[in-house]
Amino acid sequence: MFDRLILTEDLLDCRGSPIAPRGTVLSGESIAEVARRARARPRYTLEETDLAGDAELPLQDRAYRHLFQGEAVRDTVRRALLAIRLPDVLWEDLAKVRRSASQLHVHAFVTAAVAVRMMLAAVSRPRGVPDLAAAALLHDVGMCHLPARILRNREGLRREDSTRIASHPLVGAYILAVLLGPHPAVVAARAHHWRCGQGYPALDAAPSRSVEVISVASAFAALTQPRPFREAVYDARGAVDVLVAEATAGQADANTVKLLAHALRGGSGDPRAIRFGRERGGHGPEVHRYEHVLPPARSPV
Repeated sequence: MFDRLILTEDLLDCRGSPIAPRGTVLSGESIAEVARRARARPRYTLEETDLAGDAELPLQDRAYRHLFQGEAVRDTVRRALLAIRLPDVLWEDLAKVRRSASQLHVHAFVTAAVAVRMMLAAVSRPRGVPDLAAAALLHDVGMCHLPARILRNREGLRREDSTRIASHPLVGAYILAVLLGPHPAVVAARAHHWRCGQGYPALDAAPSRSVEVISVASAFAALTQPRPFREAVYDARGAVDVLVAEATAGQADANTVKLLAHALRGGSGDPRAIRFGRERGGHGPEVHRYEHVLPPARSPV
């Protein structure tokens, strides 16, 4: 069972300061422990940083025009993103990612905007939106600590590369636990590839609905944005088709996928009334189609 790993090198933040030494075991227990011991840090809103303009990236992208229809919707999502509060070291980390791995930076902002839109489609005035937006923005922070050659890879992954990628939820959750303490972002980082128990890492219990929202939003963003290995992308309909197929196969939460489809339809009516069709009518690339990285068979500890 893949539920923990041991660091083979020191884990550092974007400033080069130590997060954890080589040999540290990353697990649910160790993540919870460092979160309990984390010191409080001053936090600043996205609006106060040089990254504030990036809140517009998903809102102005025509790929998501059906999600963000109307200035009222865009303004609500924009305000939710600009209100995210994080320590300056995490804003610096995101600024570094924008310079060195722009696709991950765009993915973070698209995931955050889509997750907020999904929650607004479910509840007109949901509670905890700033924390949800922050968790969505940071869910893939562990990917930023992978070797650059993996992030730029245009070919098939080697087994050791797949293991490194599968480790990013635990790495990201540990980093966020140290820097944020107990926070929904820690849970989202660890659980967003859980895939109803068929992904990684193994969890003791299913994550909350808000984490499922982030997971579906992240998958939707990944499908609709280019990658080094895939320039062609799925359109919104094609991306939903993939997620519907996964929900039907028990690899994604069906109610959360329905919520995404509901948001794409404008958010009117009851999302529980949506019925999945069997025909796939959306566009998907002919090559380099979407495939999940398989987790290791057991924890490398």
